[in-house]
Amino acid sequence: MGNDRAAEIFEKVYFKILNFVSFRQRSEKEISDRLSKYLSKYHTSGTEKEKILKDITYKLEENGYIDDLNFSLSYIRSAANSRKFLSKRKIYQFLVKKGVHKDVISEALSSLPEDFSLKNAMRDGEKKLRLIGKIDAFSKKRKLSAYLYRKGYDPDTISSVVDTLL
Repeated sequence: MGNDRAAEIFEKVYFKILNFVSFRQRSEKEISDRLSKYLSKYHTSGTEKEKILKDITYKLEENGYIDDLNFSLSYIRSAANSRKFLSKRKIYQFLVKKGVHKDVISEALSSLPEDFSLKNAMRDGEKKLRLIGKIDAFSKKRKLSAYLYRKGYDPDTISSVVDTLL
């Protein structure tokens, strides 16, 4: 197989991957997985596929499309501005699922304000209390605590919210 064929494959796959990253920011793992999927459709030798993969990855990095820290910070910003209240743990789990390295996630999470989890847990708790309705205080505390725990808040935050709201 000649260099013309490899160049043609490079072009096709590169433009497909540019389309993929144009909708929203993607993690390095997401891009890598999609690249492998696109390349698997072409019948080339393993070394040729590897070279095309490396070339595309290099070009994407050079143009700023592959940047897990930026991806993480962007996700955190959108989560912080969302109507859906997320705990740091839920954000962490999402980013791990997307293949972001734990050190990068920790660095990105440090950009959040100190009271981020407490504020979100408070809002979540207030919302849940409106839905719980009129039941005895013990059951209310139990239901609220269980709900906040499922949402990924840590025990200290849950305790603080329950004590404040009830």
